[in-house]
Amino acid sequence: MAILALILLPSLNNINRINQESEDKIRMIYALEEAIEKNKNLDLGEYSYNINGFGVEVSVEEYSQGLRKITASCDGFSLELVR
Repeated sequence: MAILALILLPSLNNINRINQESEDKIRMIYALEEAIEKNKNLDLGEYSYNINGFGVEVSVEEYSQGLRKITASCDGFSLELVR
């Protein structure tokens, strides 16, 4: 039984670590979406937010006539909306 535990514990720890990293990425994506929602109606410019513990940078710029591009980014991830 002890030998089996020695073999399985590192695997279980690795699975738990991977699961935690996936959950963090999901929380970050939700933070990016929330930042974009907050900036849909704001003026052009750069904004910073702390959402769900993530520092999110948001840029609102003119995309083309009558359209704006809202970009939210955090830790190498970015999400864009053209509206």
